[in-house]
Amino acid sequence: VKCGAAAGYTQCHHIIYWSHGGATAIDNGCLLCTACHAQIHASDWEITMGADRHPWLIPPADVDPTRTPLPAYNRRTMTLAA
Repeated sequence: VKCGAAAGYTQCHHIIYWSHGGATAIDNGCLLCTACHAQIHASDWEITMGADRHPWLIPPADVDPTRTPLPAYNRRTMTLAA
């Protein structure tokens, strides 16, 4: 999602963390490389799934005070709404 690593070098990330009741389901998952996965868990970055079923990155307030969602690396669409 963040760096565009090939799928073979990624891990599945629960968008709503499993430990917080998030389902292990395609609609609650995205692929992250090991480094990006660790960064998401260790920082205030968040991921949301857009209406187009693509993940969007929400930066922490210290990076972007408005926390405007950013499109993930590999995209077919460029809007948060479908």
